[in-house]
Amino acid sequence: MNVLGIDIGAGTIKSAVFSASGQTLVSAEAETARDYPALKAQLLAIMASLGKPHGVGAVGIGVPGFIAAGDGTIVRSPNMRFLDGIALQKELADATDLRVLVENDANAAALGEFLALAAPVPAPQGDGGNPVRPASFVHLTLGSGIGSGIILNGRIWRGAGGFAAELGHLLVNSQGRDCGCGNRGCAETESSEAGIVQSYQEFAGSPYPLRSRDVFDRLQRGDEAACRAFRRAGVFLGVLLAQIVYALNPELISIGGGVAACGDALLGPAREELARRVVARACAGTTIAPARLGNDAGKAGAAALARQETT
Repeated sequence: MNVLGIDIGAGTIKSAVFSASGQTLVSAEAETARDYPALKAQLLAIMASLGKPHGVGAVGIGVPGFIAAGDGTIVRSPNMRFLDGIALQKELADATDLRVLVENDANAAALGEFLALAAPVPAPQGDGGNPVRPASFVHLTLGSGIGSGIILNGRIWRGAGGFAAELGHLLVNSQGRDCGCGNRGCAETESSEAGIVQSYQEFAGSPYPLRSRDVFDRLQRGDEAACRAFRRAGVFLGVLLAQIVYALNPELISIGGGVAACGDALLGPAREELARRVVARACAGTTIAPARLGNDAGKAGAAALARQETT
């Protein structure tokens, strides 16, 4: 059975059909609609154009926000507030003859990354020494916000009601900025694209709109405000990593997303802050590495999840 994976982002929707072996058969990308009626129509159009022609039997959809376990209702989407309270899974399933599964987008990305990697650890029972995946894995996606997912023993850890692994909403700065989730000082207010841009604007005294990539370009030219903005974001990312290490001590933390592509400008200060806050033995047990799939992780994970839930 082929499956369709859809990753809804604040800027773009990425979709792809995957075969039973995980091969990408066809993919597409489009700008995300700006209200719910338009978004629903957009999703139905994607399902119609990619579904029947490619023998799709199930659809997995990654959505940014707090997703209720079981029924896929979007309880709250801090960066796409028009989705608050929408029973997206039911509405799309009722409108099609496909099995639809809605999941938090970062959970889907974490599963996609997990399935794409293999830690360099010999497999047990001498089965040829094939590498095995880590038993505990955390994935962070640094983009417009900070998405995150936890994989334990090969399965997404959702918690009691489906709201586990919202690590981007852990407190890193008690005197920090207001967050879309309703709290103040969350990690994503500091180390996301929006956080980096806001820091740069504050340090440079410039209100002009720009992207984190623009700030990074200025950093490479030696702009002092850009250097300060990235260092601030990296330090607070290190605070978040310290909390993850002390709370979970996972074997691997994978970091992806557009902001993470800025490399050591962000991850250098993050690693320094992590080492400053966490005892060496705890740090030694957790590897921090760049993500492998980049922007393809969400749709790949959503498709894999749809397949898991229908077999």
